[in-house]
Amino acid sequence: MTSLRNEVNENDTTTKELIERTSYYEDLEAMVIYLKEDLKNSNKKNEELLQAFEEQENKVLELRKQVEEGIKAKEIMKKQYLEKEEQYQVEVNILKVKLEEKDKLLRFQDGTKFLDDILSSQRSPAMKSGLGFHETIKGESSSKNEAMNSSAKSKMLNKEIRAQPHQQPRKESLQRK
Repeated sequence: MTSLRNEVNENDTTTKELIERTSYYEDLEAMVIYLKEDLKNSNKKNEELLQAFEEQENKVLELRKQVEEGIKAKEIMKKQYLEKEEQYQVEVNILKVKLEEKDKLLRFQDGTKFLDDILSSQRSPAMKSGLGFHETIKGESSSKNEAMNSSAKSKMLNKEIRAQPHQQPRKESLQRK
């Protein structure tokens, strides 16, 4: 009987070991299934991250391209600005020269007008009366002479004014604006 007991004890021990091993293998199988699911989820996240990274990389490349185009456009605009500035400076210089010429002509014209006014208001060289000129006739007294001179002068002035042709001032070709 002891041998039977030993055999039963051995069988019990083997059954216990088998149960423990089965339990251990079941736990290992559950762990493997869990790890497979975790690996699957990690692979999905990695794919999503890789896709997001590629999208960000494409955006960076597109932004670099836009920056390069912006720099080129800036350089073109700067070049155009400098050309326009140069053209405007040339135009300003031309206009300054024209303005100076016009001012010279206007000053000349003003001087011409002033001289024409002086010439039109002068007396005839035939008129001999005025400061420092005394015409005396022989045999007349000085008071009679003075009275006669003043009436003769006024008659002579009237004749001269009527006989003198009217002098027109020169035509003005430029007017101030």
